[in-house]
Amino acid sequence: MEMFGGLTKTSSRIAIAAALGLGVYALSAAPASAQGYGGNCCADLEERVAELEASAVQKGNKKVSVTVSGWVIESMNWWDDGALTDSWVGTKDADLGSRFAITGSATIAPGWSGGYNLTVTTPGAWAGNLLNGNNFGIFSNQFAQDSLSLGSIQTLYSYMYIKSDDYGTINLGYLSPASDNAAVLADISGTVIESNAVFFEGGGFLLRPKNAASGFNGLSGMTWGNFLNCSLVGPIGGDCYGAPQSGIRYDSPTFGGFRIEASYTDDYSNSFRLAPVNDAPEIWDLAVFYTGDWADFKISAAYSYTQSNGNLFSVNQTGSTSIHQFGGTVMHAPTGLGLYGYYNYEEIDANYVNYNGVQQGIPSWDSWYLKGFLKRTWNPLGATVLYGEYGQYNDGFNGLAGTNTCANFVGVGGTASNFCGNNAANGLYVTGSEIERWGLGAVQEIDAAAMHVFARWQHQAADIDFIGVNAAGNTQAVSQGFEDYDLFQVGGIIFF
Repeated sequence: MEMFGGLTKTSSRIAIAAALGLGVYALSAAPASAQGYGGNCCADLEERVAELEASAVQKGNKKVSVTVSGWVIESMNWWDDGALTDSWVGTKDADLGSRFAITGSATIAPGWSGGYNLTVTTPGAWAGNLLNGNNFGIFSNQFAQDSLSLGSIQTLYSYMYIKSDDYGTINLGYLSPASDNAAVLADISGTVIESNAVFFEGGGFLLRPKNAASGFNGLSGMTWGNFLNCSLVGPIGGDCYGAPQSGIRYDSPTFGGFRIEASYTDDYSNSFRLAPVNDAPEIWDLAVFYTGDWADFKISAAYSYTQSNGNLFSVNQTGSTSIHQFGGTVMHAPTGLGLYGYYNYEEIDANYVNYNGVQQGIPSWDSWYLKGFLKRTWNPLGATVLYGEYGQYNDGFNGLAGTNTCANFVGVGGTASNFCGNNAANGLYVTGSEIERWGLGAVQEIDAAAMHVFARWQHQAADIDFIGVNAAGNTQAVSQGFEDYDLFQVGGIIFF
């Protein structure tokens, strides 16, 4: 009965019958039919209804709880790449997008429980995403709002667990690895969904060289994300093992504000790789978390270490990868002033062939991000958060190392296009990169409706170092600048 929202036993039977395609008429006509057929004609139906009622999910058959939660997030987005502008409506991408979760647990014995988590993201596409969907996110670019969208509906998590209050929790299934979101979620400003160190927007847009042709003809074939490349999860600039995987994870109890997580996972399948290999990378990771109050200050911090015996998105997928990430917030509770910081360092133990035909190591890369904020309750709706952010992403071009990029500039215009077009034998190679991002934003919490409304501005600038190699093998520096990119976003989130 609880499954049907408090309906009576009679009405719940009608609902079950309707679900079976029997219809209300079948039940209402049963007594008359029984009079003509010995009175037992409906015994089978009654027995079947009783079986369905007994097996229906009603608080997990009165043993396992069932909770539905999640959020819906939508935004209006105006972007400007230096020549083209447009505005699109969409939900955020990946694990920030609209979602619902079905979770529950049951007591096994005092201090022991078992449970599950089924979480689904719902970006809002239809017809198998044939006509695009409702995403504005990681893969959005000048040509399509949700180019290469992650799909109309996706399973984010599907796992079960056994928990001991004293010894911790073992989780098994399709789950979040220990280092996934660890450093990102140390942000306690109340704005982590609206904006964080990861490029959930802007990375998929194509770079526009300065002095290039107008409109779409002036777009290069390279994206901002080509210089934000996490070798295990792709062009997002941070949270570099930030994707659910099939695996096992241990979560410790909390001791003195500290807790740990450790996991083992296999990363994707061979179909995601750029070259055939025998097995998907195996990844081990560990994360340490701390939360506490020090006098008038609230502290939240996390560190994670990830080790993989291969990778997916660099020029050499056989190379092992190690990733260090740290995130932390210090907030003065009486004033609401706070500062969040994030740092990511990734090293790939593999070589590539450079422009001179010499083997050399794939460059390590790092990123850092700061968010200063003020959180105060100035009106009866709830807290207001004002913030400013700055991030820098250095040498994240491991997917382009040693690659001749001239094909990305053919007919585009600008210095790089001119160099490449002078001779088909010329080559143009990336030797360094710096992506800067800064912005401002405001979030208004609406406590009575469990909502946030927000507005934010994100600005991006690129500084890419190139070296040109002519047909004779001589090298020269090629200076090519790129137009900045701006995003203005307003939207809302409602939690349930």
